[in-house]
Amino acid sequence: MSQNTLKVHDLNEDAEFDENGIEVFDEKALVEEEPSDSDLAEEELLSQGATQRVLDATQLYLGEIGYSPLLTAEEEVYFARRALRGDVASRRRMIESNLRLVVKIARRYRQSWSGAAGSD
Repeated sequence: MSQNTLKVHDLNEDAEFDENGIEVFDEKALVEEEPSDSDLAEEELLSQGATQRVLDATQLYLGEIGYSPLLTAEEEVYFARRALRGDVASRRRMIESNLRLVVKIARRYRQSWSGAAGSD
């Protein structure tokens, strides 16, 4: 039996726990305290900061997409054929150009709905 292993009959008093290096807690002391107003305010600020970083990253990504030129019908056919043959750069070009179109349509859609909601 190791030094830290104790027999039940050896532990009659809290003092014996202390002597054997065992920490004793009061059950009431283990109850979690309610967070203070300053703790809640700090947590909210941290949460807002994380949200802001996500929004900033999204805005940067959408801005990068805006620099991809839209494809003409001929370019679309050309890049599609190359992508089907395994050309990764052509596939990426098609994806980025189509994302630009999707973002453009989504922004137009959002603006039309935000204008309709404000006219009530």
